[in-house]
Amino acid sequence: MKSPPSLSLADHRLLDLVWSSEPISSPQLCKLAQAQLGWKRTTTYTVIKRLCDKGCLKNEAAVVTSLVDRATVQQADGQEVLQRSFHGSLPSFLAAFLRAGSVSDQEAAEIEQMLEEYRQSH
Repeated sequence: MKSPPSLSLADHRLLDLVWSSEPISSPQLCKLAQAQLGWKRTTTYTVIKRLCDKGCLKNEAAVVTSLVDRATVQQADGQEVLQRSFHGSLPSFLAAFLRAGSVSDQEAAEIEQMLEEYRQSH
């Protein structure tokens, strides 16, 4: 699956609804967006169209499905933040969180485990 284009917060919020409910009819998605996001129908249809234009959603016969999965979007978002804010440096990214004290002992252990699994697979 190719990397998705840059997505807005609204794009992300609607994609989350689609991923948790797909396939979903566009009228039902509008009701869900109204209930969970407080959006008007026109807002939802605008974001659906934008995501279709970006190649992230398909809206055929009033049924909305995703063309990108959550993991792909998360990976692209992570790379974008890493490049934009840390000049591509993962150590600088992690150092920022460690300096802020925002990593729990459990999260640190999970990160260590991920790094160990990465080392063993590469």
